[in-house]
Amino acid sequence: MSSKLVFTVSDDQTGIRVVRSLQNQGVGEERISVVGKDAGELAQLPDAGEFENDVKPAAQRGALFGGATGLLAGLGAMVIAPGLAIGGAALALAAAGGATFGVLSSSLIGSSVPNSQIREYEDAIARGELLIIVQLDEDQVTSVAHRLRNEFPELEVRGEIEAVPPVI
Repeated sequence: MSSKLVFTVSDDQTGIRVVRSLQNQGVGEERISVVGKDAGELAQLPDAGEFENDVKPAAQRGALFGGATGLLAGLGAMVIAPGLAIGGAALALAAAGGATFGVLSSSLIGSSVPNSQIREYEDAIARGELLIIVQLDEDQVTSVAHRLRNEFPELEVRGEIEAVPPVI
């Protein structure tokens, strides 16, 4: 299991130093995302990665709600047409179809909107701060966070990003 820790720093140079420190601690660049107004212009910083838009969280929501809707539609068909024999395979097919449609439509919408998982940090980004998101294994969280706090007292630890994206 992994956690996504969120930190903010006030300037680009501190952001670069924090990323280097994370890399020195064995955190790969693929596990570090930096989001900010001008973060894309800094070649030394990893890009926003999955936090650039809302595709992944939207797809997760679409699968959940689409699957539930498909399942309910299948159950509704059983109630409306009781003489029609609808078995478990038909219900599973309805749920899978609903989930597929939900993933496709939600992903298309999610590609054009900001990531919902970082919505609460939009004010900090608007002020020019850099948001650094680090995906860590559970056994790394305490040691990495402690070392970063000691090395960078100006670093603000914002918490973790939930594994399940917000519904709205």
